[in-house]
Amino acid sequence: MDTALPLDYAACESARLARDARFDGVFFTAVRSTGIYCRPVCPAPAPKPSNVDYYPTAAAAAAAGFRPCLRCRPELAPDAQDALSNETLQRALALINDGYLQDAAVGTLAARLGL
Repeated sequence: MDTALPLDYAACESARLARDARFDGVFFTAVRSTGIYCRPVCPAPAPKPSNVDYYPTAAAAAAAGFRPCLRCRPELAPDAQDALSNETLQRALALINDGYLQDAAVGTLAARLGL
């Protein structure tokens, strides 16, 4: 779990299992077994608790290497889009500055960033 913002694991777990809309955008669920992060309201089948980490922002989950769920679109959660866009931009610029585009196409860069 990301320690940037202390999250109450039990409260996150309860909200995730209940798909409680009050927590939409408050935290994000990352599933280690799939490499995907979701909103707490995601309609996908609930993963095993042992495979779950919680992050305070979509950007934090993306920075940890998880990609957004295609069902619940966590990057569109309340207040998440601005933070994630900025994080994605920073990751793209870092890769470009390191010479990523010298050996790969722009489409490959976009795929690596989950775009």
